[in-house]
Amino acid sequence: MNQKFKILFLSNIPTPYQLDFIEEVNKNSNYEMRAYFLWEKEKNRDWLLKTNPKFIYADNFSYRPRYYLNFYKFFKDFKPKFILIGGYKLPLSNLAIFLAKISGCKIIFWLENPTPYQNIKKIIRDLHLKFKLLFVDCILAIGKRAASNYQKFSNCVYNLPYSMKFNNYYGIERKTINDNVKFLFSGQLIERKNITVLIEAFKQIKNKNIKLTVVGSGELGDEIEKIIKNDKRIKLLGFIQPQDLYRIFSKSDVFVLPSRYDGWAVVVAEAMAAGMPIVSTEETGAVFEFIKHEENGYLYDINKESIKDGLMFYINNPRLVYKHGCKNRKIIKNSAVDAKNMALYLYNILSNLK
Repeated sequence: MNQKFKILFLSNIPTPYQLDFIEEVNKNSNYEMRAYFLWEKEKNRDWLLKTNPKFIYADNFSYRPRYYLNFYKFFKDFKPKFILIGGYKLPLSNLAIFLAKISGCKIIFWLENPTPYQNIKKIIRDLHLKFKLLFVDCILAIGKRAASNYQKFSNCVYNLPYSMKFNNYYGIERKTINDNVKFLFSGQLIERKNITVLIEAFKQIKNKNIKLTVVGSGELGDEIEKIIKNDKRIKLLGFIQPQDLYRIFSKSDVFVLPSRYDGWAVVVAEAMAAGMPIVSTEETGAVFEFIKHEENGYLYDINKESIKDGLMFYINNPRLVYKHGCKNRKIIKNSAVDAKNMALYLYNILSNLK
């Protein structure tokens, strides 16, 4: 008879993919997962999400005693066998570790690849990580690159990326020939995403039949509008709710993500599930995991000329759009990024920690 696992998931805010993860886990009779989110939302993430109060609690945390007491009561009432902590710098993580230790609860950290700091900041960060991870039973690393980095801190590291349900994306039908390629960017309009350089690179291409759709909101919104000017090939849509996003993906052919750095980037998996090739930097965890240069996408540097080369690759090879998109959809269907696959994989991991 299989053991039922009670899991407490501590994280910052509810996100669409985390809610998919929690829902899929709780469908499995082997699990009971409850999530404790520190905040209901944060800047540039204006999701309107339906949460199930049976499984999810969202606080509005501040460093006051009553918020620590709230978590203590939540932990005590639930009596988890495992606690899954989504970030080593997360407020309440120290309290969570303490409560887990005195109650015999297994401690698991779920971590993206560390931010690429330099010099003294990197030394301090690594010392903090080394100390914090002394107390854990296991690390779930979000991607291969993250798993490789965390192996120096722990002998128990598994690759478990963010997962979600892709049914709407799998249902998107694709044309076998794409003569007038339509590009899509979706994400926060912030410096780290390198979006202004992408738009400048796109504008250098003198092809009136191509298009670029930009989805998202953020501090660079006004600057982006100025850069676009009168180029009617570029459309700025603003923020789109997650349940409607697949419709935007269905109207574009190739996904572009020029990030200077992204620990994972769930949007890459969404685009792959939608049957799209990926044009991106290798500084994104999901791209490093899944994309091979000129086999199912195009990898470039973060500068304007290199990004332009990536766009031109699919403009000059439109027949590869469908071929590479089909490869990407198959990769996602067979990976742990699909929430159904993830639930089984997680159960196997927890079974090894008994």
